[in-house]
Amino acid sequence: MTVVVGFNWPMWHDHVVGVIVDGELVFASEEERWTRHKHSPGEPPINALRQAFLFLRRKYEIKPKDVDAYAVNWDPKLFSINHRRRRLIDSTLLLSSRTRLGLLEGGLVTAGLRIGSLLLLGDYLDIARRFVRSVAHSMGEDVPDNIRIIPVPHHLAHAASAYYFSGFSNATVLSVDGTGEYEATVVWRVRDGEFEKVASIPTVYGSLGLLYEEVCAKVGYDHLEGPGKVMGLAPYGKASKYYEKLKSFVRFDDRDYPFRFFVPGRWRIKSGDFHEPYRFIANSLYPGEKVPWDVRGDLHPDAVDLAWAVQAVTEEVMLHLAKWAREHTGEDKLGLAGGVALNAKANMVIHYSKTFNDIFIFPAANDAGTPIGAAAYVYEHVLGGKMRRQRLKTVYLGPEYGDEEVKKVVERGGWSARYVGDDVNEVVDLVVKGFVVAWYQGRAELGPRALGNRSIIADPRRRDMWGVVNRIKGREWWRPLAPSLLEEDAGKYFIEPVPHQFMILMYKYKPDMCEVVPAVCHVDGTARPQTVSKDENKTWYELIKAFKDVTGEGIILNTSFNLAGEPLVETPQDAIKSYALGAFKAIYLQGWLIQK
Repeated sequence: MTVVVGFNWPMWHDHVVGVIVDGELVFASEEERWTRHKHSPGEPPINALRQAFLFLRRKYEIKPKDVDAYAVNWDPKLFSINHRRRRLIDSTLLLSSRTRLGLLEGGLVTAGLRIGSLLLLGDYLDIARRFVRSVAHSMGEDVPDNIRIIPVPHHLAHAASAYYFSGFSNATVLSVDGTGEYEATVVWRVRDGEFEKVASIPTVYGSLGLLYEEVCAKVGYDHLEGPGKVMGLAPYGKASKYYEKLKSFVRFDDRDYPFRFFVPGRWRIKSGDFHEPYRFIANSLYPGEKVPWDVRGDLHPDAVDLAWAVQAVTEEVMLHLAKWAREHTGEDKLGLAGGVALNAKANMVIHYSKTFNDIFIFPAANDAGTPIGAAAYVYEHVLGGKMRRQRLKTVYLGPEYGDEEVKKVVERGGWSARYVGDDVNEVVDLVVKGFVVAWYQGRAELGPRALGNRSIIADPRRRDMWGVVNRIKGREWWRPLAPSLLEEDAGKYFIEPVPHQFMILMYKYKPDMCEVVPAVCHVDGTARPQTVSKDENKTWYELIKAFKDVTGEGIILNTSFNLAGEPLVETPQDAIKSYALGAFKAIYLQGWLIQK
């Protein structure tokens, strides 16, 4: 067996460990699910790597010493030496407080020479090797002295995630992000696994991600949580002076770039802060620090119009970029990745434009997907393997929890519980009666969306469920909720849908359908659905089918199983804790039905 383990390095955010075995993605876990800190900012993926090692040992009898290579999602050679040193110092300090790196072994002189050499060379891959060794040793396992760690440029890692799991042989791939090592947007032509850059836009000219983040700051949100929330806020706004001003900074097909943002005299960044030009644009839109409003209170006209403006410009730029890429690559299939590819509304605009015959968006399109793309690239391009190249249809890739383990958790809590197995009819009865039910089964989903294994469910026909579910989760009242529906019923509700399992592509509802399922229809008549087939998730499919048998509607409200400020629950213990604290009527816990 050939095994490649990918992880984020250096440490920024959205840390994931992914595992490729013989050309197949078999495991992926996000560090946030273990630390319980959303996006795991500055947190090395200690827990996720430990879980990956445990999975390999249980499933394949593979030990850490048997891993052929590790892939990381940034290439230090593409950073300046000062940047490398800065990241090295940050990584060393963070890791030293959590793991044994062995930097101080061998006496003061030896340790001083070792640390000085690392700083001089800016070699943070050495710290990455020490990190892997430390995690393995903490489990009583050995690893080779010279652990093989292979860096993959950030945008290539994004592109590989979109290509290798699309099922395409040849494709156009767009990686659109905040920033990589020095670029923010790249157009790729990929033919039989060979990646060719067709266009590369430097971060100082072409970062939709950083622009969106800076406008989010004006609206009152941070750079990690903000974009998803502002996308949901945008439909409450309208075209305004903010939109006209923001458009004035955009240049299409300018100086050989598909697009770029232009601020006269502002492209020389002296501080090394890539945010600088986009902060200038945001300050030009709204000179104050941020809009003075309570995000949980009444909507503020400036907040919603700023959101509308940045969303509209994002959609326009993404559509132009897609059309430019189609023309310049000659490929009729599209792969999408990068943080901006989480913008489901912009993805919808490309879908309805029919610019491409088929679109695949990697479900963890943000930096959480890059360790997986990096591992796939290393497996094929460095180790000489061949990825299976099948269309990814499920992302249930987290650790496994056996029925006996779940049973012990239920019994330990002294809950009044009954084992119902796969019989979901009682759950459906509760939902139809208007109760909100937590739902937990199997391996956790990769990515930010609940896809039927870590979900909260409710009746989408009840208009009040929109507010009820948002209150239970502690979310802003105006944020939309998504549906999961039977794949065969997608055409009943949506205009020109295609099967889409990952809630990263929006569709427009057909006329009058919003009145049928008002709790999962946003104010602009759209939704971000998950289509479900029986072979992808049998029990989840049967739940929705049973709901249809009772109500006539093969669609259910589905949002992520977590409370405010938390990532999705991971373990059965996490599920029980959130259930106990939340205002849920019941929880379906891998065959067990518990009611309050």
